[in-house]
Amino acid sequence: MTEGDKIQAERIQALAGFGYSEREAAFLCIAALHGGFFLRRQYSRFVGTNPGGADAILIEKLLARGHGGALLGCQKAVVYHISARPFYNAIGQENNRNRRMRSADSIKSRLMGIDYVLEHSGPFLATEQEKIDYFQGTLGIDKAELPQKVFQSPNAKAATSRYFMDKFPIYLSKSEGSPAPVTFAYVDEGSATLSRFEAYLAQYHGIFKRLPAFVLDYVTASRRLLWEAERRFNSFASCAPAENPAKLSNGDLARLLAFFRDRQEYESGPGPAFDRARLIRYRDDRLQFAGTFFDTLYKQWKAGGDEAVRAARGAEISSGRPLKGVFNTYLLKHNYDLFGVITNAKEASPWADED
Repeated sequence: MTEGDKIQAERIQALAGFGYSEREAAFLCIAALHGGFFLRRQYSRFVGTNPGGADAILIEKLLARGHGGALLGCQKAVVYHISARPFYNAIGQENNRNRRMRSADSIKSRLMGIDYVLEHSGPFLATEQEKIDYFQGTLGIDKAELPQKVFQSPNAKAATSRYFMDKFPIYLSKSEGSPAPVTFAYVDEGSATLSRFEAYLAQYHGIFKRLPAFVLDYVTASRRLLWEAERRFNSFASCAPAENPAKLSNGDLARLLAFFRDRQEYESGPGPAFDRARLIRYRDDRLQFAGTFFDTLYKQWKAGGDEAVRAARGAEISSGRPLKGVFNTYLLKHNYDLFGVITNAKEASPWADED
């Protein structure tokens, strides 16, 4: 038994103490660690039964024990959210943010992610710490290369970094015929453009470039962006991201410098001038200029101002070797449009899913 198997067995045993059966506990553990939301049909698929039997018993226990609640969506669809602190305490995840309510799009993404997890044997790196331990501890990748977000309170001098905040599935293949030991899943819940996907690639570039090989599954319920997503991944992998300020157009450079000014003001405590429109623009720019490279440029900008970035723009920086990545499209079979609006959830603000 691996260390991961041992930890999972301990989690299941802890949940059994609440009165759940072993298979109920195993499923709820998966649902809690991979987003916190689930559907009854997903449990039926997990145990291999028809809806209306075992799933009804599980839901009755979950609600009776106060471990979760039901959210009513479109066309009478019901989504269940595991939100109780004692439940997460039992599996050693007392600070897991899956307890929190999310926007409709985020819930949809998490439901898609659980369907993806249920269709693969794994093992999955389910928590932030498991991912850090594997990529930093096992593979020796510097922590600075991991996808991260820095939080800094206006009144605090020290900053806190959080890693793998997208919470997308990552699993390690045990198959001898697998093209790579690590498979990453990017979940597209129905985006209108590929800007988020491009930001994801930039954020994960630090890991990708350190791996001898990897697989990226583009998980979606629609074929609309698949061809273009594959084209952009191949372009990204062939020459690595444009980690060279010289490749920024004049317009992009102006936008980047404006973003740095907004970022500094926001981190210092945004005032009345930071209205909703500016917050939305700031959020979009943060996705566009995400990743270790732009974080480094931001530090240079804070030290030397606009001229430091313009000087870096003129420098010759190698784009690196091509990445050894394989792009797969993974089309889910279910219609997730039923869950585009969750009536019990609060209307999403620009920062609805910020942690």
